[in-house]
Amino acid sequence: MGAFLDLLFPPLCLNCRQQRRVRLGLCAACLGQVEMTGLSGCIRCGRRCQAGRCAPLDHRYSRVLSLAAYRGPWRLTVQNVKFGGNRSVALELARELAALAVAAGFARPAAVVPVPGAGKSWRNFDIIALICKELTRTTGAPTRSVLGRRPGRPPQVELNLKGRLEGLEDYIYLEQGTEFADSIIWLVDDVYTTGATADACARALLAVGARSVYLLVLAA
Repeated sequence: MGAFLDLLFPPLCLNCRQQRRVRLGLCAACLGQVEMTGLSGCIRCGRRCQAGRCAPLDHRYSRVLSLAAYRGPWRLTVQNVKFGGNRSVALELARELAALAVAAGFARPAAVVPVPGAGKSWRNFDIIALICKELTRTTGAPTRSVLGRRPGRPPQVELNLKGRLEGLEDYIYLEQGTEFADSIIWLVDDVYTTGATADACARALLAVGARSVYLLVLAA
């Protein structure tokens, strides 16, 4: 029924606002402007970067996988989903990320773990929880919201680069009694910037026995 209604009344593209057939919230013309990184992205930053640029960075996660570059129409799509509560597009993005993880050959995880406090925005809509649910459906691995964030630290967007990279591990914690002995963990966030938050989360997970942490994001 939904597909039939879309044919009669095509949804609006989130970028150009024209009534057209859309995929991932964008019409074909606007989606064509998006730099889809996917499997071609750098394993350390998820972006298409100069070879070797990220080599000196000592990240604690094993690899990051991003759907697309966080700019242009894609930035607008992610913001619309997160701050506008667009559930239908959010579900599309979740399924796309799950398919990408499978295509990348990621080892089946023991658990899918959301970055704490990353996805909640519009009327308590949590895009990260939706993505985790889809990854759980795809892999059969449970979603475990075992990471927390202590109050007192300004949001990452309010800090300069130096501030983002310093001291974050003091604000990320694991629920008491959490163990991941020799386990693969899929860590889920919405947008990758410096990797500081992911590193702090990965460090906490590795400290309780995780073997490897793979980071999955909508944009980088």
